[in-house]
Amino acid sequence: MNSKFLTPLIFGCALTMGALSFVACGDDSTSAPPMPSGSSSSTFVPTSFAQPTPQTAIRFEGLGINGTTSSRVKFKGSITIDLGDSNTVANVDAVRFTDIKFDIVSKTQTSGGKASTLVPLDLASTNVTTVNLSELGLYTNIDEDYTECGDFTLYITAKAFDGLIESVSIDTVGFVRPEEKCRPPESSSSEAKVPGAPLDSISIVVNTKTDKCLSFATGKASAETTGDVCFKTFGTNGNVQLSSTTGLKFAVYDNPNDGNRKTNYSKNWLPKEPTTDDFTYLETALKEPYPDFLNEVDVFFVAINTATYVPNTGSSTGFYAFVVSEQEAPDTNGDVKFTLLVYKGK
Repeated sequence: MNSKFLTPLIFGCALTMGALSFVACGDDSTSAPPMPSGSSSSTFVPTSFAQPTPQTAIRFEGLGINGTTSSRVKFKGSITIDLGDSNTVANVDAVRFTDIKFDIVSKTQTSGGKASTLVPLDLASTNVTTVNLSELGLYTNIDEDYTECGDFTLYITAKAFDGLIESVSIDTVGFVRPEEKCRPPESSSSEAKVPGAPLDSISIVVNTKTDKCLSFATGKASAETTGDVCFKTFGTNGNVQLSSTTGLKFAVYDNPNDGNRKTNYSKNWLPKEPTTDDFTYLETALKEPYPDFLNEVDVFFVAINTATYVPNTGSSTGFYAFVVSEQEAPDTNGDVKFTLLVYKGK
């Protein structure tokens, strides 16, 4: 059958920049990709790849890395069937992917990893002609199923059928498993964690109509324009910006992200004996000034003096956490009265 469904084979290569690895192309476009060989002390079984067909209608586009976390590498791109002039295809309704396989092999070809998807890929019950890897949620967990670090390659093997002829194509994406994933654990002495330092509690009433800043040392707000926390109203809806003239930076606490609902402290749910460990935060989230803090409802803020507070030392100097315990409606000028429950370092 003379069909535009059949087009010259393109066995592409993924070249990812920066920290990612380089995957080389072979000169012979009709040859299969490099075959992993050898073995290691792990139970890695060399992957057997299908032979790409000399002609194919399968197209790989935009393959690459879709983002990384501490434990995951996510992939992007699309795999499509190029029908060309659909009038020359024997049966358009029969065109479909018959198999898409993901394999991960190390550069040394002695170990591998596992590729997973967040959404199941159902090729059996539906005629799929386009697969978007981002929508599929294709990723690999680099904390599981790996025995070495360094350069790895994701091999994507796709097979398609037009009712008469099968196409097979392979493309690749390179990525790196960081070396720290292979470092031996530190000794127990270095891993010993110093207990959190205790915090004192105070209550401070603020009225932005008359108060400009507060001092944690005195526990009072005043018309002074310098202080640990200063307030600037904007708009007419009680919008208040936080700033500091003593070196503090602010962030919403990170407790809701630790998976433990018991530590999601609020104005009505408080730690019994508060310490610095009770309020987690991300250093990258700290900012000064902090915009519109009253817009954050019933959550604790942390205020950190990065020059004086050193985590995991047993000292709470320079550490503060506070929550709005009471708040009145703003007046016509946008000024607002509220009460802060403050936990402060000793």
